[in-house]
Amino acid sequence: MFKKVIIAVAMVYAMPAVSGPVINVGSLNEYMQSGKNTLAKRIHNTGDATAYVRINIHEMVFDTQGQAVEKNLDATALVNGQGTGLISTPPRLIIPAGGMQTNRLVFTGSREKEKYYRVRYIPVVPESTKEFGISGVDAKKYQDQINAGVTVMSGYGTIVTVHPDNVRFDTRITGSGNQLSVTNHGNASVVIDGLKSCDRNLTHCDNGVIVQLRPGKTLQRTATPDRVWQYTLIEGDRKKKLNSSK
Repeated sequence: MFKKVIIAVAMVYAMPAVSGPVINVGSLNEYMQSGKNTLAKRIHNTGDATAYVRINIHEMVFDTQGQAVEKNLDATALVNGQGTGLISTPPRLIIPAGGMQTNRLVFTGSREKEKYYRVRYIPVVPESTKEFGISGVDAKKYQDQINAGVTVMSGYGTIVTVHPDNVRFDTRITGSGNQLSVTNHGNASVVIDGLKSCDRNLTHCDNGVIVQLRPGKTLQRTATPDRVWQYTLIEGDRKKKLNSSK
């Protein structure tokens, strides 16, 4: 038994150290309000190696079942002012260990109706010197550094909702007690933040969830008869705390 413990400890110490970039993209849901065409996101690297981050953007189009289908964007055309879509400036980031860089997302084109985009931040090992503007020597050093340890480079996706120009909020709420029905009759998404069921005194509640309610959609919830619903309705910059006990 003693020998097995020694072997196990030796194996732990013999394992390569876990290292590499670790990025944090902040909020996973962002909203570009009417009248604004840029959104700034701060991307942090809490790891111990430089993060070379590739940024990919796809438009999300929802089918009749509410499932999202991703469509490619022509970034070159968008940069030249042609078409409608979301572009990243810059299209890639170099974030030192323990550092931060700001990524700007810019919308161009028509805003007659609300649009949705998935933005992915993907740490990579540079495959060529041109993409990130680094020398071959630096690229080789980085590859050697990453290969020297156990590295897991995780990417993250955020969803950006772009409100239309002439935004109109029209949220209709029905039901009371344990019943809740919220319908979005406006032309821009609303957010139901911290939605949770509580006892009638609102002192003991379940964990809350966040729901984005797109235009034309309805949220329906039923709790047990002795409970009610509590949440915050967010329409653009306006927030209102509500519950179904009234």
